[in-house]
Amino acid sequence: MKTNSCIPESSPSRPPPPSRCRRARRVSALFATVSAMAALSCFLSYQRDCARLRGIAAEIAPAKHTPTDRVIALLHWVYGNQSTKENRRFFVVPHMRATPCQVLETGGDCADKSRLLSAMLREVGISASMAMCFDPRSGDPTHTVVVASVAADATMVVDPAYDLYFPKPHPGQHYGLLDLRGDGSILLERLGQLRAELPRSHPIHSYNAECAAYSRASCINWERNGLTRIVRNWLDRDGTGAVHVIPRPLLMEEPKLLVGAFSLCAAAFAVAAFTTVGRLPRRRARMSRECVSRSAAGISGGVAVGAYPCGR
Repeated sequence: MKTNSCIPESSPSRPPPPSRCRRARRVSALFATVSAMAALSCFLSYQRDCARLRGIAAEIAPAKHTPTDRVIALLHWVYGNQSTKENRRFFVVPHMRATPCQVLETGGDCADKSRLLSAMLREVGISASMAMCFDPRSGDPTHTVVVASVAADATMVVDPAYDLYFPKPHPGQHYGLLDLRGDGSILLERLGQLRAELPRSHPIHSYNAECAAYSRASCINWERNGLTRIVRNWLDRDGTGAVHVIPRPLLMEEPKLLVGAFSLCAAAFAVAAFTTVGRLPRRRARMSRECVSRSAAGISGGVAVGAYPCGR
């Protein structure tokens, strides 16, 4: 009777060398540690930025004022702060653009200033989200503004690049994003009013109402691809257009939070890999022992070794 081992050298059930497993676990542990430290660093840096913005915003817009007055006060301040040229600074990668504090320090264009204003409003307890205007002809994004919530059922649109907001005829009330989407004359009338009041040197005279119209404005770019359009159509089943005032996720407006969240996910993946690599040799070793036991039982009972599927 043959007494060949049931686990030949070429068997796939043979456990990997311990040294290989140890190397894999070390790499996983190192990657998890670095990712966790990166996430912690991003979150702490974000908290420091928030504290800085909160202190400045609280001085500009004291809590004793109404939400509307606080929004307008911060709008005026952000408009006059630093330059209006695109901020070339960025966090980690250029695609993320400048953080709110980087805009605070060196200014920026409509998207940069809107990011700063939105962050400062959140720090004084006013919900705010960036929104984009699109060219009605090409559909390309052309301008960025801020939608601020001033009451449970009321929002107002503010434009920090042009120091622009849209008051209604009734004192204390302002037009929201859906109002501007539905009636293009609101923008044109407001521009005409301000151009008549402000000097020619004011940026409002260079506002291009044709390409930076509000007819397709939205907080989230639902036209990005086919999937987002499907989601938009599903959310807008009632046809009210409320889908266009759904706030952008905070991760999309705060680069440090986005990088921190990504690093945290990477750390979790590395921990899972570390655990899996640690269990795999033990599992294979257990399978090998079971296979040997079954083979030994088969030999003693006069059963062919091939009758027992080893290492599967």
